[in-house]
Amino acid sequence: VGDTIEPGMELAEVETDKIVNVMEATQSGVLLKKIAEEDEVLPVGALLGVVGDPSASEAEIDAFISNFGSETAAGGGGGEATVPAPAAASGIHGITMPKWGLTMEEGTLVKWLVEPGAKVEPGMELAEVETDKIVNVLENTQSGILRRTVAEEGDVLPVGALLGIIAEEGVSEADIDAFIAGGGSAAAEESAAAPAEQAAAPAAQVAPPAEELVPVAGMRAAIAKTVSTSWTNIPHYMVTVAIDMGKADALARSLKQEGTKVSINDLIIKAAATAVQKYPLINASYADKNITMHRDVNMAVAIGLDEGVVMPVIRNCQSLSLAEIGVKSRELVALAKDGKLGKEEMSGGTIAISNMGMLGVESFIAIVPPTQSAILAIGTVKDEAVVRDGKIEIAKMMRITISADHRVHDGAYAAKFLGELRAILEAPDALRS
Repeated sequence: VGDTIEPGMELAEVETDKIVNVMEATQSGVLLKKIAEEDEVLPVGALLGVVGDPSASEAEIDAFISNFGSETAAGGGGGEATVPAPAAASGIHGITMPKWGLTMEEGTLVKWLVEPGAKVEPGMELAEVETDKIVNVLENTQSGILRRTVAEEGDVLPVGALLGIIAEEGVSEADIDAFIAGGGSAAAEESAAAPAEQAAAPAAQVAPPAEELVPVAGMRAAIAKTVSTSWTNIPHYMVTVAIDMGKADALARSLKQEGTKVSINDLIIKAAATAVQKYPLINASYADKNITMHRDVNMAVAIGLDEGVVMPVIRNCQSLSLAEIGVKSRELVALAKDGKLGKEEMSGGTIAISNMGMLGVESFIAIVPPTQSAILAIGTVKDEAVVRDGKIEIAKMMRITISADHRVHDGAYAAKFLGELRAILEAPDALRS
């Protein structure tokens, strides 16, 4: 409180169930008062703080706060308040390109999520917008009808550019034309607080004392919802197989010496994509009493982050070489760590893999993701004593457990798939191609 604020200055971190984002100032002034506390979960449009002239009295600030709800009802409000948002001309409200980050200068309108003529309410998802960092959803702040889309899908537009018009049914087309011709200035003012509304919940601090209740929010809330849905709706069964990874390990080392960087996980992905060709139900999915057979093997790969687990997708694994899978895997890990995974990377999986071998875990059970019917849980590779031809030998053994949807296939089918996977990994030379 008391700090000088300039447009573009980072004010706070806010977290939604999708991302943690930075809320930026849209006004010049001084931070006069903080309303919201850290860790507080608030609805879209809630007042977080007040920015204004340093000469403003406490009485004026208190009056503004008490009047905030009614004054911002028509203007969209949202987080960092200065003065009540001015009413748009003739009840017309503009949708503009938001500013999501200090360096954002332009964005790409990826897709409209509503059609002209549709009734819209605050909080409704209007469009997908892509920056150089993320693909995010632009949420509505006004009630009315989407009367017109000004920007086309694929357009690259500067921050503040007019994307569309929201107005009541009684507003004439001539009034809308005049509003657009005037540059949509009122719309720009009304949506200035859009970055705050894209991330309504303050970031949760993860370090609670004993017995303290911690709200589940952000990525953890999204994970909780996903796994609960899967575990409740998918009848799981599990099958485990032990695999001698000696030759696969030697192949990975040999390829690295040749300049091709691959991991054991990459080998397993390639082997699984190959085995699926013989047992295609492993790559199928169940919905509405139908089984969908997927032609492409799109492998969702679990990547652990401090905030939780994400599962971006390597597409068309059946058509990729081992080296290409290695490149894709490293790219996804880098994007995940930088928080730059978009909708394209996070959707479309047909089978999943989770590897905790690097943590020393020998075996575990994973939960089948929604829209898929199988996930492979990969354990560590470790030296074990095995009996071969009556002799005790030391082998590099690894266990894979498949968790699968019993509505799509049965245990015997999964066992045969794992047998094929084992055969490929124990004689892996064909994976070189």
